[in-house]
Parts: sequence; structure tokens; C-alpha cells
Amino acid sequence: MKKNIKLILLSLLIYGLPIFIFSVFPFSKKIYFNFENFHDPIFSYLLYGKIQYNSLGIIFDVLLIYCLFILLYKKDFDLEKERVFIIFKGLKKIFKTLFSGNIRNGFDINKEEKTSLLFYLVKLFWAPLMIIFAIENVNGFYNLFYRYKIWNFDAQSMINLYFPLTVTGIFVLDTLIFSVGYLLESPKLKNVVKSVEPTTLGWVSALACYGPFFDTFTRFAGPLPQDFADFKNINLNIIAGIFTIILFGIYVWASVALGFKASNLTNRGIVTTGPYKYVRHPAYISKNLAWILASIPLISVLGIKIIIALSIWSSVYYIRSLTEERHLAQDPDYVEYMKKVKYMFIPGLF
Repeated sequence: MKKNIKLILLSLLIYGLPIFIFSVFPFSKKIYFNFENFHDPIFSYLLYGKIQYNSLGIIFDVLLIYCLFILLYKKDFDLEKERVFIIFKGLKKIFKTLFSGNIRNGFDINKEEKTSLLFYLVKLFWAPLMIIFAIENVNGFYNLFYRYKIWNFDAQSMINLYFPLTVTGIFVLDTLIFSVGYLLESPKLKNVVKSVEPTTLGWVSALACYGPFFDTFTRFAGPLPQDFADFKNINLNIIAGIFTIILFGIYVWASVALGFKASNLTNRGIVTTGPYKYVRHPAYISKNLAWILASIPLISVLGIKIIIALSIWSSVYYIRSLTEERHLAQDPDYVEYMKKVKYMFIPGLF
């Protein structure tokens, strides 16, 4: 039982303290736009009889459930091999070095501690963000579903209702998969982290696509289009909408294939099923092709600006794919995978 209590206390310290900091400090509200209040589903229901929630509250409840699991069910484990303990050891070494003032000689953390600390940073940034996206997508799907009282099967309804509803449903599934991937790591789920992207370029190219970094980078690169193209012609819009759904369908197919392994900047085991049987980066190419399709009617309005924006964002995703390949190629399984699946983006082309 002593080990269980230690593991609970470490979990509350390592994961609970950031939840508290994120919910109190002003800088968090600049990064995550729904951190104004702290609402968790379990206690809001028990205390007030209604469910109130935000991303931090959901993470807090997951942490409490995990602690309850540790107390009641987790047995015969090696505390020193637990991820949270390794993170604690690495942080302890870093703070010890900082307070000693002897930074020149480095932090003396081993490879396992470095991997755990990098994954800790991945979870701290992406877990709240992905849950925010999931909440927004679920709310968006709900609002679309109940907006229309009469469900007509005409061309205008396809454009205004069925297409957006389908894409929003795709993003609900995608963000829920990634939320679980960031929150949970277990040998039983077969998603234990083997390594984390070690380079600055890899991190910068990934961060540029999310949160406040995305907004900042958009000011430089130019905005991306909406999900669907508007050609000012209902027939063309339907054809473009069908292709858009196909592309986003491939995108979420990739997320489903990743399953609980889904998360940025990590190697949690090589996935070779689903669209990954055909290309190595199906999500990136399908998302970028959807943007290109949606941008075609904007060329007459924005001209070279939209072309430059698409070129810059495509370059960002290309750099992401290159840094991922360099990182994953350290795994012999991925080297073998590259031999079998020769193309990064489009079968037979490149």
C-alpha cells in the first residue's frame, strides 16, 4: 500500500500542480481560451446536481479516477519504472542543478528521463488543447444537429447541413481519439512511449500548427480557408463538398488507425494499418489537399496571397513530416516500414 500512496502523491504533484497553475495564472488564459473557470463534471454534478465542465476539469476528473484505480486495483508494480516517477526524478535533477548554479555541466538526466520529460511537455500542451477541440466539436455537432427542424434532402440542405455535420462529426471522432491518446499511456493499450522528438525544428513545426502559435504564425503566413469551397455555384459546391468529405474521411481514417497511439511528436509503436498501408503521412496530405480545394475559388479574390499562404503551410507540414521521419527512423520497425511503404504522400508519385 505504501507504493500505491507514493504513486498517488506523485501523480497529484506532477499532474495536479499544472492543473492548479493553469487554472489560476493569467498566462494560461492567453494560451487556452476557455480557462476562465474551473469546472469538472464529477464534483459539479455531486455538489450542484448539474454537469459543468471545461478541459481542465475533465483532466482533473481523469486524474482522480486514475488515483482511485491506483489505490484499489494497481498491484505488484515497480514504482521506479512508473512514468510519473521517472518524470519526478528528471525534474528533481533539473531543479537541483538550477539551484546549485552549475548549469554548464548539464542536467545529468539519462535517456529514459529525457524521453519522459519531453512526453510530459507534450501532455501538458496538447492534452488540454485537444480536449478543448473535442468539446468545441461536440458542441458544434449538437448545434448543427438541432438547428434544423425539417431535414430536407435537397442540394441546399446538403451544403448547409449534411456536409458540415459530416465534417464536424469527423473532427469529433478525431479529437476524442487524440484526447485519449494524450491522457492515457499503458502497456495494455499498447501505446507506451518509446521516444519523443528531440529536435527544436520538430517541435517548432508541430507547435506552429496549434493554439496561440498557429494564430501568431497565421499573421505571418496568411489565413487558411474554411473547410468547404464556395464557387458561387450550387452544383460545383456539391461536387467540391463530396471531395472535401472524402479527404477529411481519409484524415480521420488515419486517426482511427493510430488509435490509442495517437499523439504528436512521439513514437508509441509503428502503425502499418488503414491508410498507412499506402502512404506514410495520410493525415497531412489529405488535410492539405482539402485546404487547396477550398482555396481555389478564393484565388480570384485574394490572388497571390492565398497561394503564398498555402505554400507556406504546405511547407510547414512537409517539414513536420521530414522531422517525424528522421525521428521515427531511429526505430528499426519504421525503417522496415519505409521499405514496404515507399511513398510519403501519394501512392506512385511521392
